[in-house]
Amino acid sequence: QRSPLQPHTTNTKLVTNPLRAMGRNNQPRDDPEGDAKIALAKKPLFLYFTDVTEEDLARLAAAPTKTDAKRILQECMKIDTAKGFRTEILADMHYHNYSFCVSRGFTNAKISTFLSIMKAVLEEALEKRQEVEESFDFYKQLLLKHGLERPPWSYGIFTFEDVKASMDYVHNTFFRHYRLYMYTYMRHCNLHFATEAPSLVAPLVLPPTPLHWSEEVDPKLQPELASLFKPSDVDIAEAELRRLRGEATPEEGEAEGESKQPGEGAESKPKEQD
Repeated sequence: QRSPLQPHTTNTKLVTNPLRAMGRNNQPRDDPEGDAKIALAKKPLFLYFTDVTEEDLARLAAAPTKTDAKRILQECMKIDTAKGFRTEILADMHYHNYSFCVSRGFTNAKISTFLSIMKAVLEEALEKRQEVEESFDFYKQLLLKHGLERPPWSYGIFTFEDVKASMDYVHNTFFRHYRLYMYTYMRHCNLHFATEAPSLVAPLVLPPTPLHWSEEVDPKLQPELASLFKPSDVDIAEAELRRLRGEATPEEGEAEGESKQPGEGAESKPKEQD
């Protein structure tokens, strides 16, 4: 089984471990929650002697050179990437973790657990693209899970002094260079977009076709445009006022005519006497 830390650049959807994205009969999974439950069920509850066994630790202790020790750790951690600086960085990380355990005088169970914890932290950070704070919280969770005797939730492999020393060591080494690890092993998706041939460009929009005069209609007769020609309240009030003034004008004329008739007769009477 290939390690999920194999670095490369892809133009497809980011998948940290391709085997986790496939279901039975090599079909893609459609249930992310079900995938998480299956992955959680496959993970061991505790990490002692998970990746590095007692036989492997005996081989590491008998390794004559640093190169031999790194080769053994590379086999235990299943690092089968191509030769290059990525493989060397990962092998150096596990070797320095092993050297720290030896300098602290850890037992075989403590050494195996610590190496597996650091492997799990790196894989979790790359798979979920975690920030440094999230990754550090995950590391503390795993470390405390193996530092307290509370079965079945935790198993007291490390002492309080071991937990404190491990926290200081990881803080000054792995998490101090956390962004460099993410840059080295994080998969990147590159998208290149370019248009070269004119045939790939959408055609121009056709000009509008003029309408014939026979198709013209009266806008006032269209129900959709009735609201545009509906008189406002001001227009209705002015029309009503004009109507009332028009009705009142003839009556005023008749009244003026009646008032002028006596005067007109008085002026004509002297003319008759003359």
